[in-house]
Amino acid sequence: MALLEMQALLPSPLLGPTPDAKSPESAAQQSNNSKAAKVESAIDYIKQLKQAVSERDKLLHQKDQEMDELRKQLAALSRKSPVCSGEEAEAEMKAEPTSSSSSSIDNVT
Repeated sequence: MALLEMQALLPSPLLGPTPDAKSPESAAQQSNNSKAAKVESAIDYIKQLKQAVSERDKLLHQKDQEMDELRKQLAALSRKSPVCSGEEAEAEMKAEPTSSSSSSIDNVT
């Protein structure tokens, strides 16, 4: 039962064709070889999956580092730039306390 489930999970090119049995003795031997072949195929497939996951994780880590660097560059540029976008201005207005905004209005009049 477990071998059938394993076989269903493995991609078909890894399994290969099974030869026809001509005698009961050779059929039992081929069955054992077939079981061993399925297990070996499963092990190889798991190794391939682990390698693919490892490569993907490395790529994700690299992309995260690139994003962090870009965020730092963007923050540095936004600090240097005297002109803010509309969204940034709104965010700054919300971040400022209300008393400082009212005192700045008093200073203007």
